Amino acid sequence: MKKKDQNIAVRQSADDLIIQAPVAISFLKSNSLVIESANSHILELWEKQADIIGRPLAFVLSAPGQLHYVKSVQDVYKSGHIHFGYETPIRLNRNGHNNLFYFDFVYKPVKDSSNNTVGVMVVATEVTKQVVARQLLEEAEERLRLAIEATGIANWDMDLLNNDVIASSRLSEIFGYDSDETLTYQQLFGAVHPDDKCVVDMAFEEAIKSSIYLCETRIVWADGSIRWIRTTGKVLYDDHHKPLRMLGTTIDITKRKQEEIMKNDFIAMASHELKTPLTSLKAYTQLLVSKAKKAGDEFFINALEKSENQINKMARLIYGFLDMSKIESGKLQLNTQAFDINELFDEIIADKLLIAPDHVLSFKSGQTIQINADKEKIAQVIGNFISNAVKYSPKGSAITLAVKKLSENLRISVKDEGIGLKVRDQQSVFQRFYRVEDESTRGLSGFGIGLYLSAEIIRLHHGKIAVESEEGKGAEFYFLLPLQTDPN
Repeated sequence: MKKKDQNIAVRQSADDLIIQAPVAISFLKSNSLVIESANSHILELWEKQADIIGRPLAFVLSAPGQLHYVKSVQDVYKSGHIHFGYETPIRLNRNGHNNLFYFDFVYKPVKDSSNNTVGVMVVATEVTKQVVARQLLEEAEERLRLAIEATGIANWDMDLLNNDVIASSRLSEIFGYDSDETLTYQQLFGAVHPDDKCVVDMAFEEAIKSSIYLCETRIVWADGSIRWIRTTGKVLYDDHHKPLRMLGTTIDITKRKQEEIMKNDFIAMASHELKTPLTSLKAYTQLLVSKAKKAGDEFFINALEKSENQINKMARLIYGFLDMSKIESGKLQLNTQAFDINELFDEIIADKLLIAPDHVLSFKSGQTIQINADKEKIAQVIGNFISNAVKYSPKGSAITLAVKKLSENLRISVKDEGIGLKVRDQQSVFQRFYRVEDESTRGLSGFGIGLYLSAEIIRLHHGKIAVESEEGKGAEFYFLLPLQTDPN
């Protein structure tokens, strides 16, 4: 085959490739940018027919709105440098409708063997679907952002490897800074009220194990004012279950807390007023029990003893509400003294055996362990643990009490064989008024303040309180108390 014939064959092959290409392609020849070839896709873009082939581009695209396009191609020919255009909007008539479409363009200079530019190859790829999808996503993100801002919620992302924090501007406002100020983890944790730092640490430790972070705490602004915040988060792990990031939200709950303080003041006042008549009622009941025993009237003895149990139950509830109001107002004080924890357990068990005759309470006293704490308050915590174990475990089951001396802490625990706790409940069970709600607990009485009070009492002792449980396999509530540290 002659060389001329070979060139014709190559040329025909190139033209066929352009015509059949799934993208818009045209070859413009010489400095006049004569349209030597153009497929149907680019003819649609230009809104022209095939009869334009052989004519200069400037003649074909002469409308005012098309002049910038022609100039861009001319610049490529003159400079010999490739040019890219991204997501260029073009209005086209398709299926009888005039709509906006988006294209990525490439204007590539074509050069001969002497590196002289002899033409420009134009390639256009439609990206309308990608652009529209991105725009819809951006619109959805903007709507979500506006919705979040309307609720006053701040969102954040913390790198757990180096403690870097990326947060919305609302977080800075919640912590008392200007919205355009970026806060570090050190600034955020440093703003936590000194008495609440242990609460934050405990919530973080639980989150690393369970992946769920939940904490209500006080923060101190630069001007000294105190605010309340609620923070929730989710821990993300790598393939080896190593914590990598925590995503979460924070909201200012100071309006709500002020309302709670007012409510607590009312509860405290009402509880205080109920104390006096209840004390008198208990005294009269005990007097009647004594007289009934002397008279040997078993019916009245049984009835009065049941009444006394109900009075004691009401008294515990009232004193619980009083303690709660003291905690909320920061007025709960500790009366610390040195005592033997084993002796305290013996006293508690002797008292609890009267209200838990259907359970087997076991405690093995060990060596004398002296601890400096509020004896009455620690007894209250242990009593709450035992009461919960009785309430949520079947009759005849064992309740095991234990004391273990660690290096710097004393671990005190109460373990039952009851219904156990779901993971989500383990994160919330120490919150005020929180109650486990499912079929297994329906009908059980309680206001959900016992464990909350216990947690606050242990916090005041600079200790740690927690629960280990598996649903259907019982629960072990425990707390750690410093052996050497005086909480005051």
